[in-house]
Amino acid sequence: MPSPSTGADPVDRQERSRERERPDRSRTVDFGALSHAFLPERLRTRAITVTIETDRDCYRTGESVTLTVTLENRLPIPVRLRTESPVGWHWSVDGHPEGSAVARPASDRTGVISFARGERKRFRRRWPQRVRVSDHEWDAADPGRHTLEARIDRPDADARGLVDRTTLEIVA
Repeated sequence: MPSPSTGADPVDRQERSRERERPDRSRTVDFGALSHAFLPERLRTRAITVTIETDRDCYRTGESVTLTVTLENRLPIPVRLRTESPVGWHWSVDGHPEGSAVARPASDRTGVISFARGERKRFRRRWPQRVRVSDHEWDAADPGRHTLEARIDRPDADARGLVDRTTLEIVA
């Protein structure tokens, strides 16, 4: 029954009052976006470490090489980095992306790689000691020393320390 003075039902007024006092549970804070907005880029890039490791230093010709790439956020807050591709990172052998001398089309889409606070992303890849020389042809890697590299896909990766390299040896 509406109140004679206000024309509103007293139960409706009490319900609205309770709704104002309750925190809105649907509101959340995107801490990744917040840190991206307030944390300078030089600190965001310094927070991320890139490492690449192999299971051994020396391999016989034809043995597959298992490599592990680790990307880690050293900060206790989320971090986002803009990248030149949606993938966000890549590995290479002697400068050949993913062991391929065949140029791949450049992506016209950029991306973002996001890290939760203290997050460590670990990726394992296998290189069969072959270098792609055409769409349908692969050549065996020559015996000797080879450099594996992992990097965040940014033009300033070297300058900002977002790259790591390791060497391995292939023996006949």
